[in-house]
Order: sequence, then C-alpha cells, then structure tokens
Amino acid sequence: MAASEADASSDSLAPTTEQLAPDEEPFSDEGPFSDEEEEDDDDEEPALRYKRLGGNVHTLFEKDTASTLIASERFLVLGTHWGNVIIIDFEGNEVKKWRAHSTTVNSVSVDIDNEYVASAGDDGRVVVHGLYNDDVTIVNYSRPVKAVALDPYYSRKASRRFVSGGTAGQLIMYEKKWFGKSDSILFTSAGPIQTIRWQENLVAWACDEGVQLYNTDRGARISQIARPEGSPRPDLYTCRLHWKDDRTLLIGWANFVQVVALKEREQPHQSPALGFVGADADSGPLLYAEVSVMFRTDFIVCGLALYRDSFLVFTYGDHQTVNGMAATDDSQVPQEERQHRVRDAQPPELRMIDWNLEEVSSDVLPLEGFPLLQPNDYGLAHSAARPQATLSKSPRPENEFEGGSSPQASEADTWFILSPKQLVAVRPRGLADHVQWLTEREDYQQALAAIEEAYRGDGQWAIYRDQIKTAEYQKIGQTYAQMLMDSGNCAEAAQVCTRVLPQDSTPEAIEAWESWIFAFAETGSLHEIAPFIPTTTMQLSSTVYEMVLAFLLTSDIGEFKRLVFAWPASLFNAYSVVLAVEDQYGKAVSADDQRSLKEIMAFLYDRLNQPSKSLRCHLELFTDGIPARVRRENLFDAVRDKAELVLRYDDHTLGLEHDEAVSLQSRCEAEGVQLLTDNTDAIPSASVVKQLVNAPEHLHVYLHTLLAKDPHLGAPFADLQVELYAEYNPEKLLNFLRISTYYTFDKALEICEERSLVPEM
Repeated sequence: MAASEADASSDSLAPTTEQLAPDEEPFSDEGPFSDEEEEDDDDEEPALRYKRLGGNVHTLFEKDTASTLIASERFLVLGTHWGNVIIIDFEGNEVKKWRAHSTTVNSVSVDIDNEYVASAGDDGRVVVHGLYNDDVTIVNYSRPVKAVALDPYYSRKASRRFVSGGTAGQLIMYEKKWFGKSDSILFTSAGPIQTIRWQENLVAWACDEGVQLYNTDRGARISQIARPEGSPRPDLYTCRLHWKDDRTLLIGWANFVQVVALKEREQPHQSPALGFVGADADSGPLLYAEVSVMFRTDFIVCGLALYRDSFLVFTYGDHQTVNGMAATDDSQVPQEERQHRVRDAQPPELRMIDWNLEEVSSDVLPLEGFPLLQPNDYGLAHSAARPQATLSKSPRPENEFEGGSSPQASEADTWFILSPKQLVAVRPRGLADHVQWLTEREDYQQALAAIEEAYRGDGQWAIYRDQIKTAEYQKIGQTYAQMLMDSGNCAEAAQVCTRVLPQDSTPEAIEAWESWIFAFAETGSLHEIAPFIPTTTMQLSSTVYEMVLAFLLTSDIGEFKRLVFAWPASLFNAYSVVLAVEDQYGKAVSADDQRSLKEIMAFLYDRLNQPSKSLRCHLELFTDGIPARVRRENLFDAVRDKAELVLRYDDHTLGLEHDEAVSLQSRCEAEGVQLLTDNTDAIPSASVVKQLVNAPEHLHVYLHTLLAKDPHLGAPFADLQVELYAEYNPEKLLNFLRISTYYTFDKALEICEERSLVPEM
C-alpha cells in the first residue's frame, strides 16, 4: 500500500516478524578481521572478508576520533569530532585534510563527480569544499546542523544546490540564483532533522514524524513514511537511510527495517495530502511510495544495505538491548544500570538476512573500544562496485584521485564500518578467498571447478578471475591430481593433469609433464595419461614417448596403434619401435592382435622408407590399392620376390577365399597378375615361376596371362604349361598345343595319355 503523511503506520504497512537468534559466534577474541584477511575455521564458508584500514589512519585517530563517514567509488570522506574533514583512500592513507568546523562534524556528502565535499557541524556551519580548486562555500545557520547532502550533480550545475537540516527542525535548500544566493525551507519538523540522503532528483530525510521524500524536479514532497509504531524516540537512535537505486530506499529505525519502493502513478492527479502537483513531462513521472517490506529485529540497526539477495545489516546489541528501549528516557533508568550499560556494551555484528527474514550469517566485530560505545557511534558506508582506484598526490588536479586499475581488476561492492577509533573494509569474499577456504579443507575438486568456471566467465566468481593466476591454478590442480593418484584413481588424475599442466614449450612445462608421466609409470597406469601427452604444443624427450609405447605394446595394442599412427615421426625412434613390434608379433595369440601389429609394422616400415618390408605387410593384410601404388611409386623391385603374395592378393580381391567360382579369364585380369606380367623386365618371369613352383594353380594363372600377352614370353615354360592346362583347364590344352611350338611333343603326349585326353592326343 502507498505510505502517506496521513496513513503510514507500522501495523498496516507490513507484517512484523521477530528476527531469528544469532548463530554461535564463529570467531575468536581476535575478531573476524586483522591486518591481513580473516581466517575462519567454521565448516560453513563465510560470505564476507574484513580488513582493518591501515595506512596512516591510525595516526589520525591518536589525537582525534571519527564522527561520520561516507564512501564514493574512489575514496572515503571522514568527519571527526575535532571538526576535521579528511579524504582517505581505500587503504587508509590520507590524501587531503582540512579543518572545516570548530566542533564535531555531524555529516559529510560528496557529489557524483567526486569534485566537491560538503560537511555539516555542531558549530552551525555547512562548508562545501572543492577538491580540485579553491572554491569554498560557507553557510552559517547559527544552530547545530546534523545533516547535509549535496546535489549529486553539484559540480555540473550553476545552482550549486545542497540541502541541510539540524536542531532547528528545518530542511533548507541552499542554491545560487541569478539574483544571488537563496535559502528555501522545504520542510519544518517538530524535532531535529537527523539524516539526509540525495539520490538523482529524490531527497530523503529523517525527522521525528518519519522519513520524508521530496522530488527536486517537481519541487514537491512525495510522501512520508511514518516511524514504526513502538519505536523509541528518534533522537536516541539515529535513523539509517540507504538508496539502493533511485526507486528503492532502505530505512533503519532503531530495531525496525523498512524497504520503500517508489512507483509511478498510472493516472496523474493532484493530492494535497501527498503534495502531488499536476503532470509535467519535463519534471518526470508522478511517484508514490510503498513500503514493500518491514520487519522487527532483536538488535539496533547501525547501518544497512542490500547485497545480492540479502540485507546486510550492521547491528548493535541483542534482544536485551531492544527490551531495554522500553524506557525511552534515561531519567527513568536507575543510575547503576546506566553506568553498567556504558561499561558493558556488546561488540557490534554484521548480519546477512535473506528476504525470508532468515539470518544467513552473523560476524561479531570486536572494534576498538566497543564496551564504551553506543549505537550512534557506529556507521556503515557503501562504495558501489567500480575499478579500484589508487589515489596519488600528483600535482596535476585531474590525476589526483585517478586510479590505474583495469575493470578486470575491480572489486565488488565494498562497505566501510565506522567506529570512533577504527575503520574496517568489508568486501564479499572473492575467488582467492573461496579457493583458499576450499584448499584448507582439502576440497581441491571444488576449488579447481570454481577457478575453471571463473576462467570461462561463468558463475558468481567470474569478476574475480584475475585473483587466481595460472601458476596457482596449476599448483592446485596438481595437488588434486596427486591426491587422486594416492587414492588409486589414476584415470581421473590423468584428466586433471591434461587440464592443469602447462601447454607451452618452456623447459618448466616440459619438466612438469615428464615428471607426471614418470609418476604414472611408477603406478603402472601409463595408459591413463597416454592419450593426453602433448605432441604438438611441446616435444618431450623421445625416451618418454618410447616408454609409453613400450608399455602399451604389451598392455593395450589398440591404444598403441592409435598413438603410433597419430604421433609425429619426430617424437620416437621408429626403427626401435618396429623391432619391438616384430618381437611382440611372434608372441601374439589373437588374430586381431596379429593383424593390428602387422598394420603397425606396415606403417612404420613406410615411415622408415623400407618398401620391401612395408609391401610384404600390406600384401598380407590385403590393403586396398597396393598394385596401383607399386606402379605409381615404381616399386617393382620391392615386389620382385613376392609373386606368391601378389597372386594371393588377387585371390582375396576376387573372393576366392570364400570358394567363389571365378573364371580363368577373370583371374588373369586381376591387378596383381597384370602387374607381374606387364613388367617382366623388372620382375623376370623366370623368378616368378621359381617362386610359384609350390603354388601350381597360381603358376598356371600367371603363365596363361603371360601367354595371352606374348606367346614367346612363356616359351621356356611350355612343357610346364602343358601339364598345368591338363590339370586345371584341359579344355584350353588343345588350343595351346596347336599354337605353341615350344613344348616337347613326347612329353605332351605322355601327359595326355596319363589323363586320357584323347582329342589332344
């Protein structure tokens, strides 16, 4: 429902929910933060990391105490009880300092361009100080000023507007006009103005009546968010305001939290109660405020913000503190109890609360002097995520606050906790923190997965991917791989190694790979790492490759074959490997292994340029295209002594191994026999006949083919042909006897008589 001056009440705005009891304190007396990053021994990973600001901020606090703080994306502005305004960087180093007030600085503000800083003090003055020039504006309101807010675009506008308020109960707009300077009273309260926050064209401030919202473009108040019913006097516990964006305002009233959403009205209309005016396109849409969330807590709110899907609440005390607020006037509290409260305050806590009002985490912060501090002594400032700037003292004004970091090196949102003697930076834990937490618990698998996800640009850690350098990633991965090997999971260890081991050709990378390969050899698991060994991006020692091949030759011939075929020739000694393969061939039992080994031998002999041995293997394997290759590469000498293998190659090609009926003519037209008979100069027929004596059918095919090409080529073997025709093709004998004049008549007659070949006789 919309909140207005007339009807905003805590009971009607949202259901009240009691805050859950805080978790057990996870930190020692040293607290969750130190000069370095915090350490947490809990089983549940913390969400935030803390760091005390160093630099010379400690020197500043030796003689002064902090009273107020605001953070921009580039620096911090600190106000002190001695009236000083100090610009410090995010490491705690002082950059600028000036004495703006004679007493306590109650509030500071900075414009969006980080060029002007305003301060308000109990001396009744508002001072606006230029950071890059001598421009100083001082306005004296005679009564203590508790809050000030610069126009976000102060440096860009000639009007130089700011709003301020204090014990006079008036919210005053200061601006320069063409006729001079002007103060306009925007609102008058029955009590002091406590806090002011200006976002774009919207101003929010807190007073006794509640939180007021004002539209500077329209010059009209939008709404009033009343203080929750039952809350203590507003001057006892400062109201905390935080703009998440220009449509969402967070309010912390003592032990209440409210989330206010600003929404546009569909149909503009005038409402005197809410202060609306008529629609004006140049002034933006008409807005109304709606309290979308409200809940009661068991602590006092000292600061709040939104982080991801949770509230980040800086808190003081517990349910006893809240119950003690029933007595809203210190005069009603006995003197002894008041003194006890002052001496025995609890340390503040930073809590994360989700939208279901469940407490996600709670970190106890034992800030310096906490037993003597009260809620109004603390504060929480927010710096939105930007590239982290390193401030310098360059004489060039344009560089004075510039940083040199790239966007990739940026931090996420940062919060700064204020106490009188200490400043603490709070940041979401980054990838480095997450990985450290996991590795301390030896969860290297999750650590490796988180790094790789961030490197891909995915997941919540992507913006921190530069925190983990390659060397650290590789170290974590190798530690995980060693754990896997120690547990016997060598297969997964090999997978991890191929992801994390370096892939360049540096001596360090080569040494790392060789070391791991020998480690796998010691465990008898070279077959696990073998598929991932680098062969192109770097070259290891040939001993390593030959060791892997020797192992696989006796354990996994299939993988051995794949690697021999895939690896470049320069990686290993092919001659040594082929000798080992020949030896293993004699031991192989299965036909499949024998065939694989012969294929490997054929491949390696080709690589060694030994065609005679290579072609023998190919012919025995019936590799396609061998006769054509012999012709193409002029390898006739290599097959001169392999006539029987050539004819068997033809038999395989024609399907004779499967007892298929094939005519003599088809056999004579086969590639192999044609190769032999076409090249009798390189492959003499006498040599072929001698080789085929024990294979008469093949000899018959060869001589018949030779006869068909040139009857004179087979003259020396005519008597042998008579016998072969009589044995294998008697129907062709008579024709041979008629056309040939080289055979011995008596021997031919004898053969015919033995076989009763009457027509031939």
